[in-house]
Amino acid sequence: MIRILSGEDVRKALPMRQAVEAIQKAFAQLSTGEADAPLRTGLPVPKHNGITLIMPGYLAGDDQLAVKIVSVFNDNPAKGLPLIHAVVVVVDAETGAPAAIVDGTYLTALRTGAASGAATNLLARQDSYRVAIFGAGVQARRWSHLLPRRPTARPRSGPPGNSPRSSTSWIGGSARNR
Repeated sequence: MIRILSGEDVRKALPMRQAVEAIQKAFAQLSTGEADAPLRTGLPVPKHNGITLIMPGYLAGDDQLAVKIVSVFNDNPAKGLPLIHAVVVVVDAETGAPAAIVDGTYLTALRTGAASGAATNLLARQDSYRVAIFGAGVQARRWSHLLPRRPTARPRSGPPGNSPRSSTSWIGGSARNR
């Protein structure tokens, strides 16, 4: 039976801290040659100003196999639709049978935030108290959930010297409310 998981299902099942741990483990497998992540294949859809990307991956250490399909259609925002849609198909690595279909839009944002969190865990000084998040979109929101409580958090969106825009209110809120 194929499981279908929404973004909300993924959010409930995989908190950011656990996602960071999973990404660190996956990166370790990649660096030791236990992961296969071929270059993505792009399928342009010029008639609709879009592209669909196909990205397979296999983690031999965990025996996990999946394919992510991401579509970026540049005219979607004008239609009131998200710019990016994605789905992940999880495949049973032993049999090749499809095991799950997962909302890849949320999962991609979670994975990107977790990758930044993993890099921060490994590379940041322990006494660091400032962080720069480039962009104020969905992926930055996921990453911001990793921020510890810092009374000096000053979110900014846009060029230096600009006052914070409303789109960054979630950064300060998440940092202060931890």
